[in-house]
Amino acid sequence: MPHAHSSQSPSRLALHNLLVYSWAFWGVVLIWLIPQVTLAGSITIGSISLEPAAEVKKFWPLARYLAQQLLPEGVDQGHVVVADSIPQMAAWLREGKVDFYVDSTFPAMAVRRLSGSQVLLRRWKKGVSDYHTVFFTRQDRGLRRLEDLKGHMVAFEKPFSSSGYFLPKMVLVQEGLQVVPKGDAMDPVGPDEVGYVFSAHDSSTMVWVLRGKVAAGAMDDQRFLAEAKSSLPHLQILYETFTLPRQLVSTRATLAPSLVARLLAILTQMDQEEEGRRALDAFEQTTKFDALPEPTMAVLVQLIPFIEAELGLRAP
Repeated sequence: MPHAHSSQSPSRLALHNLLVYSWAFWGVVLIWLIPQVTLAGSITIGSISLEPAAEVKKFWPLARYLAQQLLPEGVDQGHVVVADSIPQMAAWLREGKVDFYVDSTFPAMAVRRLSGSQVLLRRWKKGVSDYHTVFFTRQDRGLRRLEDLKGHMVAFEKPFSSSGYFLPKMVLVQEGLQVVPKGDAMDPVGPDEVGYVFSAHDSSTMVWVLRGKVAAGAMDDQRFLAEAKSSLPHLQILYETFTLPRQLVSTRATLAPSLVARLLAILTQMDQEEEGRRALDAFEQTTKFDALPEPTMAVLVQLIPFIEAELGLRAP
């Protein structure tokens, strides 16, 4: 009997195999990016980013450490999942697909408003517990106060950034200015408007201001100094906002109280032992997690009306 031959040529067969292996690889990767319902033996951390692969890499040291520490509680796996928006993260928390969530103040409070999540701790990111936003412009622009931004374009960072969007926009609104989104930095701005566009990165905001593409920019005080570098003498600070926690840690409303208590203990004690300090350092040079000062929580609650007006949030 003659041997059967494949109808595929060697080159087509190789291509077929490559596609199969590629899909298998990306299937494994997507497990980390798209959450399933949280299993009893896992702990799942959530974040919001438009660059999910990079975000998973940042959070993985913390997820791995927590899984190790929670072995006595029956947890042996750590997962990181990345949402692309505030509503998506809120939905995942409500559905039990995320156990706890780490982010800056405004997204964390917006997610809290949508999902009922509980704000527990403050994260000292890169050694910083609190920060504020600065509005800045070029010295030769002749702008000296927020009122002078009428008729001009401002660069913000991203639509879910606390220091690079929510906080500076809130300040402009509180000052009675008409803040209007624009599609491009070259779009016209009315004489009574303050136009704004998103730059996507603080580094781009700085370049746009220095090159005159926009009249002013907004970013947190630490990033401003890091991005300005030798150009600092050529820049003018127009305004500095009030201070907010650098980042917040929240848990989903339905997480078992015993597990919440255990997470609190683990996170707040990480900086007191060597393995914990290594994990913190690998997690974007985090110094520690600690309890929110009482006055800070009162300030956070006062942000909710602006968040509701800005995002049109409604009760879950």
